[in-house]
Amino acid sequence: MVARTIALILPLVGFVSLLLRAELDLHWESPRLHFVLFLALGSGAALLASFAAQAADRRGDARVMLLSLAFLVTGVFLAVHAIGTPGVLLNNDLPGFRVAIPSGLLLASLFACASAFVDLNPAFAPAVVRHRKALRRSVFVAMAVWMGWSLLQLPPLAGKSAEGAGTFVQVLAGLGAAIYSISALRYAVIYRRRITLLPFSVVACFALLAESMFGSALVGERTWHASWWEWHLLIVTAYGVVLYAAHHQWREERFRQLYLSTTRERTETVSVLFADLAGFTTFAEQSPQADVATMLSAYYGLATPLISQRFGGEVEKFIGDAIMATFNTRGDQPDHAVRAATAAVELQHQMRSMAADHPDWPRLRVGVNTGPATVREMGGPGYVAYAVVGDTVNTASRLQTLAPLGEVLIGHETYRRLPPNATAEAHRALRLKGKSNPVDAYVLRSLSGTPRPN
Repeated sequence: MVARTIALILPLVGFVSLLLRAELDLHWESPRLHFVLFLALGSGAALLASFAAQAADRRGDARVMLLSLAFLVTGVFLAVHAIGTPGVLLNNDLPGFRVAIPSGLLLASLFACASAFVDLNPAFAPAVVRHRKALRRSVFVAMAVWMGWSLLQLPPLAGKSAEGAGTFVQVLAGLGAAIYSISALRYAVIYRRRITLLPFSVVACFALLAESMFGSALVGERTWHASWWEWHLLIVTAYGVVLYAAHHQWREERFRQLYLSTTRERTETVSVLFADLAGFTTFAEQSPQADVATMLSAYYGLATPLISQRFGGEVEKFIGDAIMATFNTRGDQPDHAVRAATAAVELQHQMRSMAADHPDWPRLRVGVNTGPATVREMGGPGYVAYAVVGDTVNTASRLQTLAPLGEVLIGHETYRRLPPNATAEAHRALRLKGKSNPVDAYVLRSLSGTPRPN
């Protein structure tokens, strides 16, 4: 309660202090402090962006992803502003570096606004998740372009007077302040019935950033005066509020309170891989415990990086000596069937190589199936899982039990999505336990010529 009260009061304090700038506007010049302060602040905003991006990547959430991009833009442009501090790394006070913060905040406001309204268009959120890497790269491209433009002193600010540059800043500030205000209002509306600390901190952050842009327009070119330092301080406070709130959330799911409802429960077309060691129970009964542990360690150590790192799958869980993995649960892998099938074939290939050195170890059966499934959040603070459930998952598990020893058995939809040069042996009208209708399946031999996913 105290934290939320402080977050509510801070924007009001900032606004009043900006209005009183004439009475408080003392001159204080410290280029080295300015350089260190804003380089540190930029690093802090980038670190906050990294935390948010990790959460967004893990859960495929577009709102937190867009917020992370807003934080990242602010961080890199704060760093640009720091680099341009006259008398530290550069001798001249270049206009591009001078206006880097309001320019960066304006760009960041677009991402902030997109995060506030991302739920209104059902197609927008999946597109953000699919193109998240390109969006991140675009931020650093924008930073590089801005620095080059600033160093070369290209138009529109080249040769402008302080008054001209001030007009340019006022235009940026007016647009940014309006966008941040709209974003803050939208977040307040979305979370009005469950306004916990983290959503509240985002509202306060956007309000403070709107005020900082308002302050940059008021201050104009009064560099090194108290009001100039103060609108910069509002930015520090804005991100400090969010960092404080995120720090006080459950560590494994810091941004969970901001997730979209479609993140918490959605339907995706996925590919599911089940792998199981045949005869493991007998092997475990007849072998020393240390040998069993060595075998399982080698098996998991081979399978998990192959599935997750080489082919981009998610190892959902270990079920005894079985592995369940999914592909495309975030909707960002259009080639998920190829990834899953290729991972399965490669896994069997490497297990055969391992079996050559350990002929007494159990052999592997693998089943792969493709189709719609529900991805749903289950649990609460302390433990949260995003479980993949549905007939597609159950069918993949059943296919695995019928796969020939050392082979891969795939469902019809998986087979349909493979390239034409895939080699497979058809098994028509298989009866699977628990299913009323027979299914067609295929023993996959190879995917010759299929590019290996990154």
